[in-house]
Amino acid sequence: MKILSLLVFLILLSANCANETSSLSTSGYSLDTTENYPSPTNPLESTNLTTVTKPTVNVETMELTSGLIPFKACEELLRYFQDEALERVGPYGLEGMGWGPIMPMALRMEDSLAFEGPGAVIPGIDFSETNVQEAGIDEPDFIKTNGKIISVLQDNTLHIIDPESNSSQPLSSLRLDGLGWGSEMFLAGERVWVMAQTDLYSLSPLTARMIPAGNWEPHMTIVEIDITDPTQPIQVASMVIEGRYVSARVVNDIARIVVTSPPSDLPFVTPQGPSAEEIALATNKQAIVGTTIENWVPSYVYESKEGNVEQGQLVDCKQVSHPSKFSGFTSLSVLDVDLTSDMKSPAATSVLTDGETVYASPENLYISTTDYPEIVPFAEENSQNIEEEYLTSIHQFTMKSGEKTEYKASIDVKGHLLNQFAMSEHAGNLRVATTTGAPWGFDESNESIVTVIEISDEGLTEVGQVGGMGKGERIFAVRFIGNLGYVVTFRQTDPFYTLDLTDPRTPKVRGELKITGYSGYLHPIEENLILGIGQEATEEGVTTGTKVALYNVENLDDPKMLTTWSPGSGRSSAEWDHHAFLWWPPERIAVLPIRDWRNDKAEAVLLNVENGTLEEFGRITHSELGAPPDAKPAFMIPIERSLVVGGEIWTYSFPRSAYGQLQANSMIDLSVSKKVQLPTLGIEPIPEPMLVD
Repeated sequence: MKILSLLVFLILLSANCANETSSLSTSGYSLDTTENYPSPTNPLESTNLTTVTKPTVNVETMELTSGLIPFKACEELLRYFQDEALERVGPYGLEGMGWGPIMPMALRMEDSLAFEGPGAVIPGIDFSETNVQEAGIDEPDFIKTNGKIISVLQDNTLHIIDPESNSSQPLSSLRLDGLGWGSEMFLAGERVWVMAQTDLYSLSPLTARMIPAGNWEPHMTIVEIDITDPTQPIQVASMVIEGRYVSARVVNDIARIVVTSPPSDLPFVTPQGPSAEEIALATNKQAIVGTTIENWVPSYVYESKEGNVEQGQLVDCKQVSHPSKFSGFTSLSVLDVDLTSDMKSPAATSVLTDGETVYASPENLYISTTDYPEIVPFAEENSQNIEEEYLTSIHQFTMKSGEKTEYKASIDVKGHLLNQFAMSEHAGNLRVATTTGAPWGFDESNESIVTVIEISDEGLTEVGQVGGMGKGERIFAVRFIGNLGYVVTFRQTDPFYTLDLTDPRTPKVRGELKITGYSGYLHPIEENLILGIGQEATEEGVTTGTKVALYNVENLDDPKMLTTWSPGSGRSSAEWDHHAFLWWPPERIAVLPIRDWRNDKAEAVLLNVENGTLEEFGRITHSELGAPPDAKPAFMIPIERSLVVGGEIWTYSFPRSAYGQLQANSMIDLSVSKKVQLPTLGIEPIPEPMLVD
């Protein structure tokens, strides 16, 4: 329930303040200045003012586990929110809430398709899977295959493609309403599960039940699609959740979906001048006192397979915890979704913090966020150099088989993370690679460190650390493999470091290799061989184009770069998006997309890795629809993904027009064997510009 009584109070109060020379922007309301403000129990009696006593939470009565403080009831959780908010609210509201707009009919085939064959297809032999960090832990992407079909999520349309067919059209296409940017999916048996930000500009009927017109607070959508008959996919269930979709991981057919949700509908006012700030502060404090649990804890709306619709609070208050130090008002929630059964009402657990980077081991989910120095509004201590200390907060959630996900513990480490590869669990320890200082630019005092954290029933404990890597530089790539670690830092040259993490209490930097350029992504090819994808650079650190390097790490004390491949220009998205990279072991082929603006071309490059060498096997390009395969397009058609099914390599592109395309090339000679056009339903293609002599 939203605080209607407060709005009535504001309207009445504005009538008494018409002569106020300084006004507030409150959607038409003006407010009087006062040190005291009405009691929430009787907001309409403006002549009977009282001082509000801030609610408090007795931490001593709570159970503490590695900084974990659970709540026992919604009343206690609400008091915590109000207490912390009253300490931090200013005349302009609560800073850093993350509010703002989120910017960014089935086709049928007459002939049915039977997927049953004489034998099952095997991943890694008959088809490739999404390139993931940990074997056996699936990550979402916008293209997936199980060897029998290829599914592509393009804008708001799901396409199903039969890789055995010679048709230029997909097997089926399904328009999905209400999806915004960041759409990705899991393919699980006879179901496709889609996660995306909610499109706030074009609401679906389900979304409209939850989001009032003109509301720009972030929401995410989860959609279940039945593909039992791949010629007629059916959207069977949907869920809309308050908050921002972060990422997801699948372990043993259970998806853990991560959402961050800031408070909603807090009716703060904004002063239009300094003289009105005192009024605004008092009014904003009153707004906090009048909030309900619905303002702070995310809600959801869910439509089941049977068409039943329910709304409610996403997380039970008893499943909400917060670290021992204040970590913000955002709820970081993890939802458990069984991908092998129908969508059900959400089961979630939350911790009061934000979340940015997700990593999963077979038994634990880790979510990290950069812990920026807290700024207290109008406090004198804000004049200090806030860039001196940046920490990363890491939150552990357990994912035991057959049990619900539970928040376990939190820990802070010095510095900031690059990405998910900066975290890795092995033999009961979490290894974390960070760079000290601010998460942008370079500073001479910066260094990179690896921290080893012991995982136990008591929580997370730092047991070892090694630093001194890349003074004045920052991490560009990191990979942990077993007891070993590899770190790349860069500013002008590329120190490639090898680490021995066998003893978690005394981790060691064993070797350092200085070369020009850098690697942005590291991929293990086999024991003692690491492939790096990044940029070549001059001695002064000016990048010159894509570079692929092959490292021999057999001798940790003396790592060597065996060979490199560089076309002299371009950039590969595999540097920052590991899903864009494909390693196909049966043929020892690495595939990476490259965009070359200097030469106006986009390709997928295939490199053969054999006997310590890198040899270019070939290049794949996409032509415009209806043009010969080798015809140069008028504009670059960037290839975004590659995968293998049978004896063919499939590549996907989505150029500036409204048509994406899949192309199959023979793995033998790279000749084009198939092309599939993927229209975005409901969107007219953008016509190519006319060239005038």
